[in-house]
Amino acid sequence: MGEELRKILANPGNKKIKEALSRTTNKGRLTPTEIVRNIFKKKIFSVKNSQGILFSGSPKMIGEAKLVSKWLRESGRKDSQTMFLYLGIPKVEIVKRITGRKEYYKGKYSKRADDDLKALANRLKYYKTDISTVIKFFDQKYFHKRIRGIGSEKEVFKRIKKAIYEFNN
Repeated sequence: MGEELRKILANPGNKKIKEALSRTTNKGRLTPTEIVRNIFKKKIFSVKNSQGILFSGSPKMIGEAKLVSKWLRESGRKDSQTMFLYLGIPKVEIVKRITGRKEYYKGKYSKRADDDLKALANRLKYYKTDISTVIKFFDQKYFHKRIRGIGSEKEVFKRIKKAIYEFNN
């Protein structure tokens, strides 16, 4: 979702979306639902069924999750072809990663506006309420695997590959 939002923001004609994001996402709040839903729908229906779609960190609201599920079916994808992976990371590690994170954006490394402890506290509140409901929904609907997100990138990637292998076999 972040990558898709950055594409939208790079377009100088998206003033309405930029204003909405400055009031929400940049303060650790969720991106407005209308924007997120439009991105999901466009992406799901623009990707061939023979190709996979990876949603990283989203959907975050149960209404969005239900729409994504509906649109995946409407686009011709079967529930049996859908996989849900959840990377679990302890709160202490989340705080460490977010406060130390810098992204390469527009030719330089910088901190995101929402990478402070106050914004992180807001995001963790969403997790306890909305996101945990989304996880339960996907766990009941699709092949799912919980993966330990601690360790090197190589170790975590190895766990992800193993889960994908199990799904395909």
